[in-house]
Amino acid sequence: MLLLFALGLHSQSDGILDVSGAADTGTQPVGWAARPFWSQTAGQADVAFQGYYLGGSGQRLIDTSGAAVNLKEVLPGVGLLHAAFEGYGGGGFHTGTSFLGLEQVPLFGWHWDFVGGDSQFSSNLVPTSSTNLYTPDISERGMRVAMKRKDRAYQFFLGDDTLLGGPRIPYRLSMPQRVLGASLQQKVGERWQIGVRFLDLNTNPSVLVNYANFFLPGHEFQKSDSMAFQSSYDFTKSVRLSGEFSYGQASPFTPAPVAQEPISFFVAPSWETDKFTLRGNYVFQSTTYQPLLGYFVGDRKGPFAETRYRITPKIDLYGSASAYSNNLEHNPQLPTFHSSGISGGAAFILPWKLNGSASISMLHLTTMSPSQPVPPSDNLQINLNVSRTIRRHTVSVSYIDMKLNSNLLPQTQRFTEVGDTFTWKRLVLGGAVREQVSQSTETRNTLFFRGSIQVNVRRFSAYANLEKGNDLVNESVFSTNAYSSTVIGFSAPLFHGWNLQLEGFRNNLNTTLNPQNVFLFPTAGLGATKLPGFNQWSGYFRLGKQFRWGKKELSTMGGIDQYAAVRVPLVGNMQGTVMERSLAGMRPAANVALSLDVSRTALTDSYGHYSFSDVPEGPHVVGLDLDQMPTDYEPGPDATAQVTVEPRTLVRTDFSVVRLTHLTGKIAAPADAQIGDVVIRLAGTNRYTTSDEDGNFSFYNLRIDTQTLPEETTLASPASLEVLVSGETPSPTAIDFRLELKPQAEKPIRQILREQIHIISPQPPATSAPANGSGKSQKRDGGIKR
Repeated sequence: MLLLFALGLHSQSDGILDVSGAADTGTQPVGWAARPFWSQTAGQADVAFQGYYLGGSGQRLIDTSGAAVNLKEVLPGVGLLHAAFEGYGGGGFHTGTSFLGLEQVPLFGWHWDFVGGDSQFSSNLVPTSSTNLYTPDISERGMRVAMKRKDRAYQFFLGDDTLLGGPRIPYRLSMPQRVLGASLQQKVGERWQIGVRFLDLNTNPSVLVNYANFFLPGHEFQKSDSMAFQSSYDFTKSVRLSGEFSYGQASPFTPAPVAQEPISFFVAPSWETDKFTLRGNYVFQSTTYQPLLGYFVGDRKGPFAETRYRITPKIDLYGSASAYSNNLEHNPQLPTFHSSGISGGAAFILPWKLNGSASISMLHLTTMSPSQPVPPSDNLQINLNVSRTIRRHTVSVSYIDMKLNSNLLPQTQRFTEVGDTFTWKRLVLGGAVREQVSQSTETRNTLFFRGSIQVNVRRFSAYANLEKGNDLVNESVFSTNAYSSTVIGFSAPLFHGWNLQLEGFRNNLNTTLNPQNVFLFPTAGLGATKLPGFNQWSGYFRLGKQFRWGKKELSTMGGIDQYAAVRVPLVGNMQGTVMERSLAGMRPAANVALSLDVSRTALTDSYGHYSFSDVPEGPHVVGLDLDQMPTDYEPGPDATAQVTVEPRTLVRTDFSVVRLTHLTGKIAAPADAQIGDVVIRLAGTNRYTTSDEDGNFSFYNLRIDTQTLPEETTLASPASLEVLVSGETPSPTAIDFRLELKPQAEKPIRQILREQIHIISPQPPATSAPANGSGKSQKRDGGIKR
């Protein structure tokens, strides 16, 4: 039945059918639509067999072993089939995260998720910069339905609250608390995101007997209803304001001596740049805030702020401060805690390639107990670290100084550790020695040793860690404790893609009687120096493989989830008309090809109409397909357009074309003029043609290029001619250009030499003088003018 439904949806999603009559050649590259349904499916499955075993002195063996399968199968046009099952035995049968779902189903313009079984999702519906606020995930075993678009999502869920259990291999514990809720996420523009969540919790009274420690004092509610509104707005790329407002009411198992506070809220501004960061928030959460069984949240108020400033690329400064208190409802039966803390530090690069960091933290805690007074506690911690890389070695030195003041018993603990990590090709060796000093009513000191080795050869890796030393925390005047732990593991590929991972752990705690205080145990004798110790071991194995089938493009398309999003998109429709522009007006243009994202084409019908069906949501480029355009058409002013398609919507885009016509003309020139290469250009375009040897040419909207005329000719007619043409007829009149020879102007004569000749007359009487006062008969050179 499911396969038939998939085939039916798939036949509609390929866009082969076109109710308008305009042909659409398909949503995918050529040949895709012709492929059968099963050739377009793809999937993967992760299969693992694993086990964990924990034993030791004085405890029973914990045996957890079983198998886990996670399957994803893409059904084109239907959605993503997603199934998971984890089952483990040992001390009873337990199930891990197990569910069956059909996700990303395109229905009514939305992507739908239908999931039955285990679901886990965040209770934060919008992004926030507050890293100090903890809100638990909502985990339930039941059913979940979600519908999503790119800017909006709805969700409905119903089931039993679940918690993770197990020391190494987690499994799900179903709690006696019913969870019912719904949520909305909305993106408004590019900067604002909002979220609304309704949560109804109904707890079975049996929880008071079997899971009493899963409640915080004052949080023993049988029923709780709450509505929360969350918002996050980005003023700029660096400045964000986020917050939450919640209203809740709860019914406790036993009446409370004070009224409940129904309102909870927090506000969190932030300013983050590469050089400077400032985050802050103020939180006010009552006991009615999200009282999920097994999670300790709510009942606190106070401010928090943190900052970071990069002075130079080598120096970073950071700091934080907070002040919190609880018992917002002033319940006289509950203790009230006030805590204030401040911390600061720096990370820097020192000369000689040294990397260093330093920090200081102070915490003040005050407790007001309804039964008896509790003295305040002041605590201080100082951290110093310096490291340097020397060839293949990384040497580090760290120092920790803690001053603890609790229950009027001051205590000082100091740790000094020197370590080295050596790296050579695929081998990493590490070792460190730590001196521990504890001062209270007496002083204790010891050495603690740590070593590690790791080898990586292709896909094979092995590692081992060893720790050994004395336990100062549990050391007393009566005994000393020697502690050691060893971890060994490796992972390696096996045959046919299977991978094996093994790990072993052993922890020893040996307690020895202080020799100086044997007299405190007179009945034991001097030989009884060993007290009962603790020896614990564990082993873990995992044998797994990933199976893939179907499309080979899964690794290059971002995984199977991205592949499924491409195969089952939310779709809309696109249509429009192509009109022919002419002197008589506009009329439909038939058989014009249009292209969508260079992957789909459509032809206009006799009415000039085209359409693309089942277009995935998002931005697209549609336009005239110039490669397939008829030769008698020219594209109009806008040949392409950018459009955005929304699910189940219609986008309209129109285009125009101009029918090409035939124009002829002739260049008239003197018989001996060479006019075979004269260029005639089409005004307003980059098109041109040239005349033949007789001056004949064919074109339209002509403008002669005067730069290509023969040197001895000039244009006697206008250089541009305006011609009215239509697609039915060629050039209505002859288009002729006329050239003529340039006029023969008189050549200029350059004067080279001008002579001045003087005629000598007979000598006059003595009283007379020559006219020029010269005795020479000719003056040749003196009269040259140039």
